[in-house]
Amino acid sequence: MPIQMQARSDNRLLCLSLDGLSEQDAAIWIDMIGSGWRNHPKAVPLQLVGLSLIGVLIAKSSLPIGLWLPLYACMIVVCLAVIPLAVRFRRVQLQAGNYRPWRWLLLGWRAVHAVSGGALCALLYGSLTAQWQLPLLITVVVFTYGLTFYAIEDFGLAMVGTAPVVLSMLLALLVHGGQVDHYIAVLLVAAGINGLLAGRAISRRLFEAARMRQRNAVLVQELAREVDEVTRAKALADQANREKSEFFAAASHDLRQPLYSLQLLSDHLRQQLSTLYQIEVADKLGIALTSMRHLFERMFDVARIDAQKVAYQPRHVSVRDLFMSLDHEFALACSAKGLRWSVQATDDWLHADPVLAQRMLRNLLENAVRYTSQGEVRLRARSRGGRIHCQVWDTGMGIASADQAKVFDDYFQVQNAARRAQDGLGLGLGVVRRLLALTNTRITLRSRLGRGSCFDIAFAPGDASQALPVPSAAPTEAAMTATGHECVLVMEDQPHVLEAVVTVLDHSGYMALGGDNAMALVRQAAERDAWPCAVICDYRLGPSYSGLDAIAELRHEFCDEMPAILVTGDLDPSIRAQAEAQGIKVMHKPLDRAQLLIALRELTRAR
Repeated sequence: MPIQMQARSDNRLLCLSLDGLSEQDAAIWIDMIGSGWRNHPKAVPLQLVGLSLIGVLIAKSSLPIGLWLPLYACMIVVCLAVIPLAVRFRRVQLQAGNYRPWRWLLLGWRAVHAVSGGALCALLYGSLTAQWQLPLLITVVVFTYGLTFYAIEDFGLAMVGTAPVVLSMLLALLVHGGQVDHYIAVLLVAAGINGLLAGRAISRRLFEAARMRQRNAVLVQELAREVDEVTRAKALADQANREKSEFFAAASHDLRQPLYSLQLLSDHLRQQLSTLYQIEVADKLGIALTSMRHLFERMFDVARIDAQKVAYQPRHVSVRDLFMSLDHEFALACSAKGLRWSVQATDDWLHADPVLAQRMLRNLLENAVRYTSQGEVRLRARSRGGRIHCQVWDTGMGIASADQAKVFDDYFQVQNAARRAQDGLGLGLGVVRRLLALTNTRITLRSRLGRGSCFDIAFAPGDASQALPVPSAAPTEAAMTATGHECVLVMEDQPHVLEAVVTVLDHSGYMALGGDNAMALVRQAAERDAWPCAVICDYRLGPSYSGLDAIAELRHEFCDEMPAILVTGDLDPSIRAQAEAQGIKVMHKPLDRAQLLIALRELTRAR
């Protein structure tokens, strides 16, 4: 059906109506008619020249005025009358509803002009001498063919404007001429047929080109619409992803609270037990809590990075110090699995954020220990190509070539289709991928099945003139215990968390005073005649009351330089910046007993 419709629209000569045409072809005809009216002013000079030349021929002929004047006047009137119509058309919006009258007007004045002009030329031919008959023929041929090609896009318009003139001249040649005139008539017929065929072929090609332009315009509109829809869909997806990350980043504070108290109480319970069975059960509980804590930490890391709440603060870091902070931790982990552990540090320095660099290496090492059942895990550094390469080697199961591009995807785990909880969520390398993008650092992976893997992170070289302190090895239990019954203020708005912190501190040799506002703690200290050595404060204490405000109040009452630890589950890096500007140590929930006591001991000793 569409093919038949297209063929019919191509073969229409005059196209007085748009009925039966496709929407596309109708739009082409509307554009053609509009083009005919808009281009008419450009043809006026040519028409005036033609009328002037015909006027010269009239003066050279013996044609009575009664014959040529009406026809000549008709041609002039038509030319003059069409000009205001063309001007008016510029203010008209041509469409299917008003197509028919404007089409009739365009064809009508062309037909009237051609009939009157053809009749006048035929009469002139019989009244001119042989000397002026040739100029008349040349004038007719030039202006007829000129009009034909001028209106070739609208073949019907071209035919209406030229056919009456050509037929009139043929009739004049046959009536008034001799053999030469008859020869010219045959030549004119042949030229007319050739022009007709050529014009028709050109017109069809132009119509098909217009149809192609229409089709391309529709495709461009559809493509633009689809691109717009895809852009909007992507924007909505990005917004949903940001909202998800923002929600999870905010919700992580509430998730950390019970985990914080559970970790503290579990560690405290382990210290109070005496029988082997009780200790074994407590150890299993501790292992379960540690596993849960690590799972939550992975999700918290992803939420923090996706919510753009991780600050990147590069410094000049010693490779040896950075590796030393990981040595003790993974020596114990490898020993527990019967693996060999080796560290090959160098005296090089690198320029990186020590916290994020340590996080990336820790995640890679945890991954190596988890998937290595025998052999060794190795952490080493190499200086090559102007970069410092920190490498994690293992002799584990290895990674197939097809899976090496997937291991950094979230939740992807080699050989953990059953989703065993003890093997994690598969977010460790996803966190590494995000931190690599955040720090503009690259990583390479080399691995063979059954032979092991090597993850290589290339850091920028650093300057040894600036040292960076790193956490030391974990102290003994005696080093974490208070010796002089020092007073520590604990401020927390969650009762169960407050009770857990106070319990741990009390049993570690401290005098812990707890409350949810500064003035309550000041009164307790006064009643106990105690002078606090430090304060441990939660960040979120109320809608308009933060831990920073509370610490400022307590420092005003006791000492402007009183050591303070701000404990928070909030992921906003601006909190750390504000706290550090006030000399306050920031620690993120959940903490275990050792982390809390170590930080407290370091602060009180440094005082």
